[in-house]
Amino acid sequence: MIQFLNRPFSPAIPILYWLFYNHLPPMIQDGVFEGAAPAFLAVNSRLIAFGGEIPAVLVMLFALNSLKSLFFLYEKGIYFEAGNVKQFKLLGKFALWAVLTDVVNETVLILAKTINNPPGEKILAISIGSDHVKLMVVACIIMLISMVMDEGRKIKDENQLTV
Repeated sequence: MIQFLNRPFSPAIPILYWLFYNHLPPMIQDGVFEGAAPAFLAVNSRLIAFGGEIPAVLVMLFALNSLKSLFFLYEKGIYFEAGNVKQFKLLGKFALWAVLTDVVNETVLILAKTINNPPGEKILAISIGSDHVKLMVVACIIMLISMVMDEGRKIKDENQLTV
């Protein structure tokens, strides 16, 4: 079962950010949008931006929960078991999902920034950058680690059955 009780405010941060975006200092607004961040966003723009950010936040929370489970197994001294393999595979999948949700998030942010512009000045741009490629490589490495962990689990099981 997924427990978010130890991080009750994690999902609330994006809600509060977009709710109070117009009242935040420019320093906090700058990192969100490519180029110059608008000082004021209409309610519909903030709702669109929040909607685009929800999938990325959910993937991040699920990945953190999976990482927590993996570290909990390590804390118990469990290294080459099916649970470890499962958590590594989940982390690899979440890393791949993070790439997809980040592309969606960036696209929606661009749309949210320009949705209230007059006709002909609205922008919808989809881009894949080097950060996305790097995260895909990391996801592949995590998947390879899960395969190695699975082989280690098989060897451990085989050694336990050998007398």
